[in-house]
Amino acid sequence: AGTVWIKVPEIIEELSSNRVLTMEYVEGIKINNIKAIEEKGIDRKLLAKRSAEAFLTQLCRHSLFHSDPHPGNLACDNVNGGRLIFYDFGMMDELSPVVRAGLVNLIFSIYENNAKLFCDALEQMGVLKSGSDRVSIESIARTFLDEFSATLNEPKGGSSNKSSQIEGKWVNEMSADERARIRKERRLKLGAELLSVTSDVPFQFPPTFTFVFRAFTSLDGIGKGLDPSYDLTRLAKPYLRELLDLRDGSVAASAVKSFTKAVGWRGEDIAATVQSPRNVAYIKDVVKKLEQGDLKLRTRVLESERSFQRSELVQTAILCAVAFGSFLNASIILFVINILNSASGVPYLKLARGSLALAGLFGLKSVVNVFKVNRQDRRLKSYGLR
Repeated sequence: AGTVWIKVPEIIEELSSNRVLTMEYVEGIKINNIKAIEEKGIDRKLLAKRSAEAFLTQLCRHSLFHSDPHPGNLACDNVNGGRLIFYDFGMMDELSPVVRAGLVNLIFSIYENNAKLFCDALEQMGVLKSGSDRVSIESIARTFLDEFSATLNEPKGGSSNKSSQIEGKWVNEMSADERARIRKERRLKLGAELLSVTSDVPFQFPPTFTFVFRAFTSLDGIGKGLDPSYDLTRLAKPYLRELLDLRDGSVAASAVKSFTKAVGWRGEDIAATVQSPRNVAYIKDVVKKLEQGDLKLRTRVLESERSFQRSELVQTAILCAVAFGSFLNASIILFVINILNSASGVPYLKLARGSLALAGLFGLKSVVNVFKVNRQDRRLKSYGLR
């Protein structure tokens, strides 16, 4: 409301009913009609920037957003240097307070480089399943957060340590070779964790985020069509900072909380100091129980899991191959018997055909399992685990 470069057609109440919605006619140019936009003298870069700001304002400040901002629903004209016109509000969605709080915590964890808080926020948002094995997930998150932090803090011009950093560049600033090198380094570094996460499937996708990412994808396409240098991530920075400032209810509260954390005056810091003797006694008790055998540690050995998976595939392939050979031999014998005893009345031919069909089935299964073993070996090799 009150934004001069946003136009929403007004509803004509006297011509509307429960089944009919009559709105003001507002003529505009489709947001992806570049030729018409240039003919009207509209600043394309400004228009791209405003399209992003309009959506980020809806999402970050009001938690109610347009879920379908494609060129059919979004137009523009030359009023106020390039006014955006929203036509259709049939697809709207909102972030619940819990999800919004989780999103704020997620952003906060990224800028604090805190992998544990990052995973807590994902769980709060419903993206990470509760009770998932978080060791591998936190390890992966820690690596990406470190790289993000290095990118923010690295001065332009690169780093002397080119093997472990991304040279202070955003992904869209890298060449194809640089991106390929970074992907290879990540796979070699996080191969075991990535495979563990892939097999466990700890993530889920709440429906609300389907609409959020759909809107982001549409806007990114519109923005890059208008301005090749368009970067939605950078345009979002002020809005994300605003969310962070309001994380604790006000900017002042957030500042006080950050200060108390830096100097160790938080409630949990004081509690940890006061409770230290009790915690030491508890640790001593746990160690004693471990020594006496009253407690048993459960560990997850990813290498053993991968070996067992491969062994299972190999054993299945061998069993199928044995079954294939057995049924093939049986079918050959039955065919021979049928030729020699065609007048005996015993349905050797049917038995031979059935045995041959089973041989074909098990032979196919054996080949499939061999391919699965080879595929797993190639996959492990690509992650640097073979």
